[in-house]
Amino acid sequence: MIDGALTLLTPGPAGTSERVRNALLRGDLCHREPEFADLLERIRVALPRCLNLGGTHETVLVTGSGTAAMEMALIGSVRRGRSALVVNNGVYGERLAKIAGVHGITCHEVRSEWTRPVDPAAVRAALAEHDDIDAVACVHHETTTGLINPIEEIGAATASAGEALFVVDAISGTGIEEPDLARVPADVICGTANKGLHGVPGVSFVLLGDRAVERVAEVPSRSLYLDAAPHLASQRRGEVAFTPAVQACYALDAAIAEYEEAGGFAARTRLYRERAALVRDQFDRLGLPILVAEPFRSSSVTMLRLPGGVSYRALHDELKTRGYVVYAGQGHLSGEYFRICTMGEIPRRRLKELERSLADAIAAVTR
Repeated sequence: MIDGALTLLTPGPAGTSERVRNALLRGDLCHREPEFADLLERIRVALPRCLNLGGTHETVLVTGSGTAAMEMALIGSVRRGRSALVVNNGVYGERLAKIAGVHGITCHEVRSEWTRPVDPAAVRAALAEHDDIDAVACVHHETTTGLINPIEEIGAATASAGEALFVVDAISGTGIEEPDLARVPADVICGTANKGLHGVPGVSFVLLGDRAVERVAEVPSRSLYLDAAPHLASQRRGEVAFTPAVQACYALDAAIAEYEEAGGFAARTRLYRERAALVRDQFDRLGLPILVAEPFRSSSVTMLRLPGGVSYRALHDELKTRGYVVYAGQGHLSGEYFRICTMGEIPRRRLKELERSLADAIAAVTR
């Protein structure tokens, strides 16, 4: 099976359309030329608009994975001598705490089991206990398990605490998971091109509200490359502080156009709910238990228990011969669970054919 024929059922990078792939072939372009300045401005304006945040948030593009956006957001939100509060119920919550630690930022945590969202009341209590918190950071969609955290309620709890900014890692939720980000009182939102927006890896972004724009200007520089303030200043002038992934920007431009032409957030979230219902009915018929309970599940990632006696590697390799790439579990769940993700450009017929392929693969590796 050649790579181009594989259906990616992974949480990123997601499958792309022919239009997005063709955008990578637009040709070489120097990032110091006015043509790139036009492309940069088009993307900077389009991202808040397509996420229903036009007029409230400003874009900072960064060449790097989603973790680059996470790091830029967190280190730019906490002033000297202040602390961060991290919501931690998965690998990416843990990563936010690690980012704080690497940069010497005092970090408090509110934890819950990986299968349950954090209680906003616990966030409120932590904010009351620690009066030095400058930022509350929370992962919207923990792709570790396919869990959705209540960012609207956590944002409200943060807003009631005064100076703390609410930083949302929306990397795996951008454009595809409820709630609409316009309903969330978020000061900083992290996203990436290669998940729900169906672009390619290489470009991520941070969306800054007014309070966040002021904050990044007063926070001490903790990184040369990931300091949001000089990036923002450069991009406002139509320039970039460092060499960008030009072709990935071309692809993101095309992906945003497709997203909006198809109906934007309302249409994309509806598509993802329909996909989730389709494949989860199949998992139920196959007797594959889903780890996360119904009220807390995302529409793009499903964590499934491996059948008895079946290893992830064996199942992965067998499915790959049938044209599907699935994903391993993470952390302490990796030995018992695997993930199937309906993210990116996926022909519906391939999702309909998944049940038979999955059944055959399981049978093949349990003989």
